Amino acid sequence: MNQTVKPISTFAILAMAFFGMGVGTIAPALNAIFVQFSDLPITTLLLVSTLPSLTVIPATLIAGSVAGSKVKYRTLAVFGMSLFVLGGVAPFFATDFTVILLERAIFGIGLGMVVPLANSLVMGVYEGDKVATMTGMVTLSMNIGGMVLQFLDGYFAGIGWNYSFLPHALGIVSLIIVIFFLPEPPSIPVTAESQAAPKEKLPVKLFIIVLVFGLYILSIYPMLVNMSTLIVERGLGDTATAGIVLALLTIGGMIAGSIFGKVFKVSGRFILAVGYAFGFVGLAMVVFASNIFILTLGVFLEGIAMSTLIPANMMIISMTVKPSQMALSVSMIMASMNLFGFLSTYWIGAIAAITGDAVTAPIMVGTVVLGIFCVLYLFINPLKPSAPEVVKGV
Repeated sequence: MNQTVKPISTFAILAMAFFGMGVGTIAPALNAIFVQFSDLPITTLLLVSTLPSLTVIPATLIAGSVAGSKVKYRTLAVFGMSLFVLGGVAPFFATDFTVILLERAIFGIGLGMVVPLANSLVMGVYEGDKVATMTGMVTLSMNIGGMVLQFLDGYFAGIGWNYSFLPHALGIVSLIIVIFFLPEPPSIPVTAESQAAPKEKLPVKLFIIVLVFGLYILSIYPMLVNMSTLIVERGLGDTATAGIVLALLTIGGMIAGSIFGKVFKVSGRFILAVGYAFGFVGLAMVVFASNIFILTLGVFLEGIAMSTLIPANMMIISMTVKPSQMALSVSMIMASMNLFGFLSTYWIGAIAAITGDAVTAPIMVGTVVLGIFCVLYLFINPLKPSAPEVVKGV
């Protein structure tokens, strides 16, 4: 059914996934950028970070709807990586903030085209237990990429605010590898019957998966954006401490991604319950932490949760939709991640308006939400009864 995948093709998929968290590359340089354009309001300055998250969404959905059916995966990947590099590096040469925002929007479009392709390719070119293993490896590669890019950005930001955009040039290496070695899933034969048949609707279960995952993202974002404030308020350190603590999120994610295939095989239908259990405990530790060790451990567990839930949802999607719907379905869940991340600002504001606490209260609410999801998935089987070969023996 599926083609034999060469090691270099596997490397090409992981090289593309390496930039999946590229939207956060310039995070360490934001203060330097704010200082450079201090005459602008903070709401405008924040767009340099948040605008790509918005342009990612339509690009992701469009790419997912045409990938493999109207446009080849490799064509989309090459075009997307090209925009990623051009839009990512271009602000180095800009002096006008409006131009920078336009270039950041182009960067987001490129990233949005690339983000869903790695997981879609895994579902299309691998089979059996290899699907779960590779889904975890894609998540691992994304975590490593996010950490490397932010490390490089912090270094270059020390040279100058505009130098912080240069790490995006690393995408040129991935672009070259993609051009020559990215595999293409076997195309589905087109017959007179298939052309005449009505287009199948996406299953309702897919929309539930997308919504629940979006609510998960909404629940953990207050922890991510409030970490430095929380640490300072509790007297546990300074903003530099927050950077170190949040690095443990990536490390936890790397560990979870590397062993996801084995965890999925053992946990089976309880994979989401396991992920939400880690998430619940992690957020609870952050809420009640009175020292930096407990706080860091909680963030570490949240990293494990995130890199368990992302590939788990990808696996469940692969068992829910038709092969022809895979790219669009993966795009929907990635778009959900960015949309609910953007909405978290208003979520935090709403909770703060009710409780008077914009730091700990939103994290506490998120803890409750994850606890509810954990309990629900102890009883709800997210895997289809007629699961394909990928989950046989699970």
